[in-house]
Amino acid sequence: MNMWEVLNLEQTADESIIKKAYRVKLRQHHPEEDPEGFKLVREAYENILQWLKNGAEESAQQEQVQTAEAKEPAEVHPHTEAFNQLLQDPTKRMVLANWKAWTETSQMLQIDEQQKISDDAITVVLANRWLPPSIIDVLWDGLSWNLLLNGEQQQVELGEFLDEWRELPLSISLDELVEFSAPEQRAILSFLRPLHIALARGQLDALEYHLQQSLTFVLPDLLNVKISVLKSLVALKIKSSVVSDALVTELIQLPAENLTVAQWETVAGTANLTGNEKAIDSVTEKLLSLDACAEAAELQYSAALKHDKLLAMSLACLRQRWNPLPPVYWRNERQLFPAPESSSEELMFNWLYGQLVSHNNGAISHRLDFVGAEGRTALIVKAIWAAHSGSWAWMSSLRQELIETLSLAETQSERVAMTLVLKCLQEEMQKQGGSETLQQKLAHYETDAFFSQEALTMEELSSLSKEDWLECVRRHPLLPDSWYRQLEQAEVLVVDEIREGSIYPFYIDSLCFYRSANPSYALSSVWQNSPFESVFDWMLFFVSHLGTGGLPKQSIVDALPTLPEAQQEGPISLILPFAARPDEYLPESVESFSKYPDQFIYRLVVDRQVSLLVEKAKPEVLMEKAKARDFCATMALSRLLEKEHFDEAVVFWNLVAANVDSNPQFHLVVDWQQQSLMRLKEEKGLVKETYHYVKPEFLHAMITNNREWFAPPEEFEEHSPEDEAKDFHYPMCILLTQLHLGLEGDGYNMASLKVLADRRQKQTELQQDTTDVAVEYLDGMYRQKLEKDISEKGEKAATYSKTKLKFLSFAFFAAWVFVFPMTVMRGLEVSEETLGVMTIFLFITHSLLAWQVSRPIITKGNRKKYLFYSIFTLLAAMIFRSVFLAFINVITHYLTANGLNDLYSRGGWDRKVVARREINMRKVLGFRD
Repeated sequence: MNMWEVLNLEQTADESIIKKAYRVKLRQHHPEEDPEGFKLVREAYENILQWLKNGAEESAQQEQVQTAEAKEPAEVHPHTEAFNQLLQDPTKRMVLANWKAWTETSQMLQIDEQQKISDDAITVVLANRWLPPSIIDVLWDGLSWNLLLNGEQQQVELGEFLDEWRELPLSISLDELVEFSAPEQRAILSFLRPLHIALARGQLDALEYHLQQSLTFVLPDLLNVKISVLKSLVALKIKSSVVSDALVTELIQLPAENLTVAQWETVAGTANLTGNEKAIDSVTEKLLSLDACAEAAELQYSAALKHDKLLAMSLACLRQRWNPLPPVYWRNERQLFPAPESSSEELMFNWLYGQLVSHNNGAISHRLDFVGAEGRTALIVKAIWAAHSGSWAWMSSLRQELIETLSLAETQSERVAMTLVLKCLQEEMQKQGGSETLQQKLAHYETDAFFSQEALTMEELSSLSKEDWLECVRRHPLLPDSWYRQLEQAEVLVVDEIREGSIYPFYIDSLCFYRSANPSYALSSVWQNSPFESVFDWMLFFVSHLGTGGLPKQSIVDALPTLPEAQQEGPISLILPFAARPDEYLPESVESFSKYPDQFIYRLVVDRQVSLLVEKAKPEVLMEKAKARDFCATMALSRLLEKEHFDEAVVFWNLVAANVDSNPQFHLVVDWQQQSLMRLKEEKGLVKETYHYVKPEFLHAMITNNREWFAPPEEFEEHSPEDEAKDFHYPMCILLTQLHLGLEGDGYNMASLKVLADRRQKQTELQQDTTDVAVEYLDGMYRQKLEKDISEKGEKAATYSKTKLKFLSFAFFAAWVFVFPMTVMRGLEVSEETLGVMTIFLFITHSLLAWQVSRPIITKGNRKKYLFYSIFTLLAAMIFRSVFLAFINVITHYLTANGLNDLYSRGGWDRKVVARREINMRKVLGFRD
């Protein structure tokens, strides 16, 4: 091959033509991919330049000599000669059977001959890089070129090059190539192969350069070739091209079945670039006729994105249904935000976006969240949501509405979205199983009549599998109580499985869990077993409070009929203030929840109120509310302080936990905060095997509301606290223990709590505030007990009087003064009879006083000690006639009476407290304010 043939040129002295041919050949022989070919091209180019420099005539003579030398016959293997002849025949070289026959014959030769033939074939193939990949694939298998991949580096590189070549797609078949002449075959393949390489590798610069070159042939009138050209234009994002416009116009005239879905997508991609809306709509129709739903939705998504973002999002979700893209694609590759400004449209947009990124968010949780959403696009979104989570009855209703609205669609995007969502609904509705009677009962869902449906028959219960029933429950969460209990008995609904799993919409997950965890709970209790008009919608509104997000609740209330008078004081009515003022803290409304302790929905509402305080209220405001025994504020403080002031957070949690039985609406708040504190306790390394009363760390063991765990306060008092526990931790543990155990027993010794007042100056400011709150809660516990006892017992609630007992102590002292002179002073003549009567009188008086004083003493041990000591000193004083011992006896009575509990003791109250009906715990504990 001479230098002109290498560059595929006729002999010429035009240097510009030579350079152009050289650049074309360089693209075909990259120095990294084909160093030998590049070297050959470079040498030919340099020889031609030298020829131009030395003169055309002299060089021509030299070229003739070189050509003559090159034509000298060399020894060629006959099988190699057959290979060359096959390659040179344009009719035979495009028939794979001929190449297979040649390789099969070569396999019959000797090993050394096979190697030489293989090497010769590689040399020829590398010199003819236009060869179709299918021919290279036959040679790869027949000549075992895969062995090159195990050789030296140069052989591996050659093997990888051939392997990539044979795998390369080609948009023209060998049968189609047979119809062309040899130069045309070579020209077509020399054009298509670089094009496909650039497309496959994403080398857009090379692709653009390749397409800018003039064609040396007429582009074949072949569909695949045209599609390849369009692919290139799409890859280069060429928005306007005579070629692309002409090709698109031509192709959209073809029947849908003439092109594959992928080919129609290429046509549509070109039309998108050129902005040819007519072509886009035409391709969409063809895709729909091919049942290519995802591709049609994708095409119209791009069209709708320009004028209706919500509709575009709907089409994107429909595209995901049949051919989903990875969520990260929608997060990063598609510019979907900002969301629409309308509140209802924003909700729908956010829910659709969640579906695209595989996140079931709470933007829309139920049918009522679509209140106020009107129009065709809203109808499409409703249908998409219904197909995802709606009831069969609502899907059927929406399907009919879509059919009636389809003819009103104003754009192709709307028509396509409606068509696809109808198909989506149809597919979902076909999944509905169960007996005919069960389907008839479920058809009443969304209506008030559904709650009056009869219990399931065995046939209906067994007509669905467990998985189908779970899907049915997800779509129809407001099942009648009888149905729900039947499904539990059939072990379709199992509380442990519900606890471990997750159900969307999220309010359904909570509803099922609480209904299963509380077997005695009846859904009908919400409407107080008195059905009324629109009870179903009101129930859906009520239970939706188990989840977050969605349409503002007041918007739903405004759209519902007025709640009947009979329901104005019922469970539903207690939710209404929170719907009207969702961003306000409503302590009175929270307190009213205690009227219906079985309504677990209130617990989540309370949790949101606590979260509202955490987010919006200042700490000092929360502290003041907590001092007023506001449970929400107290729990909010526990949340706020838990990371930086863990001990105080534990105290605030205990204050609420100790009262949770009488305020069941706080159960969830207490449980969740307990979990948070336990997690933090572990993170902070505060978990220990044993905790000691005398150490501050004992407070960390008190993250429990199990009343049986708490030991009586007397056990604390048997231990002397360490110095670091004296000021706050030790007395606070005793106080919290008293709160948890309540006042149902004999009462508690208040002396140990007075340390909180006595050592106040040694507490931090936060500890002082925490103490103040805790004392108020202790005050509240005593106040509630006092009010309860007075309401039940009246004045009999008072069982002792400290004032009276101290007075009796003085009276007894007077008796001693009267008796003793007769027994110890000389000169006083008293008969033995009189002395005996006085002694008996003194003994009886002492006994009555001791009995009165001992009754309110809380602990049995202290009571025994007092009685023993008082009797001992009495007898000793009388026997030894000792004034000193008599004085000790009197002082014992007085001090014991003075040390009695000022409030509650041994199941009764001090008479003064009952008379005043007032408790001042801070005064009792000795606080100076």
